[in-house]
Amino acid sequence: MSAPPQKRETLLDDEPLSPAERAGLPMRIDLEPHRRPLPFWVRVAIFVIGWVLILIGVAGLVLPGIQGIATILVGAALLSIDNELIYRGLRRSCRRWPKLWHKIERFRAKAHDKIHRLVHRRR
Repeated sequence: MSAPPQKRETLLDDEPLSPAERAGLPMRIDLEPHRRPLPFWVRVAIFVIGWVLILIGVAGLVLPGIQGIATILVGAALLSIDNELIYRGLRRSCRRWPKLWHKIERFRAKAHDKIHRLVHRRR
């Protein structure tokens, strides 16, 4: 008799993961619920600032003096604070660089905490 087929682990698509990829990133994406949802005006501001940073980063790819890729990553990290689709896309694009992904995750956590403290201050 043949053994039953084993279930293959995948990250976000149908490609099997190598052991290095399994060790570098968590297997499941568990978005922890925010303490309190961000107000609408804050979400709009994050959206506008994130897209402005992405556009500046795209211009920085061809213009001297602007770090294009870094600016694009910061803009995408800001957008991913409130948008799960962008979060998943950013995570998928950084799958090959787990150290970069962990830096982006720390940036997102710090930015989210600072925004929450700013918006939900006790009066």
